[in-house]
Amino acid sequence: MARVIAPFLGWQQLKDSSPDIAVVYCCQPTPLNPNIMVVGAAKSDFQVQVISVLKGTNNASPVRLQTDRELCSGKNYLVFGYCNDSGYCAYEEYRVVPMDRFFSTNLLAGKNLDDQIQILLQRRLDDLNRQMQQEQEEKQRLEEAFEK
Repeated sequence: MARVIAPFLGWQQLKDSSPDIAVVYCCQPTPLNPNIMVVGAAKSDFQVQVISVLKGTNNASPVRLQTDRELCSGKNYLVFGYCNDSGYCAYEEYRVVPMDRFFSTNLLAGKNLDDQIQILLQRRLDDLNRQMQQEQEEKQRLEEAFEK
């Protein structure tokens, strides 16, 4: 059995095609059964706590999140996927957007879905810009070692 990985067609298409959109907190990895090997299995299978449901099912927390993205315990993620009996599934890497560790649902209160997604994506973009600036500064320091 193979899983089809859809190309990224834009945020509007992703929002429209995702029955469930949520912000989740990554608690801990789900232990894998050492006697079973699943070809094409998710890279990450974590127990997550749902912080905020933007669209779709409001399942009891904690649930599992299966994805192709490498996840880290203690981090928040914006998830575009679908919810089934075992939890959230969001297999394409772009369906799971890392968020900063400190997240307040007050940011999203009273906003419509489009505004909520824009706020969260802008926060991620700001985080990436800060990270890239820090990495550029580190790169310049390291390059100084090779200047003559």
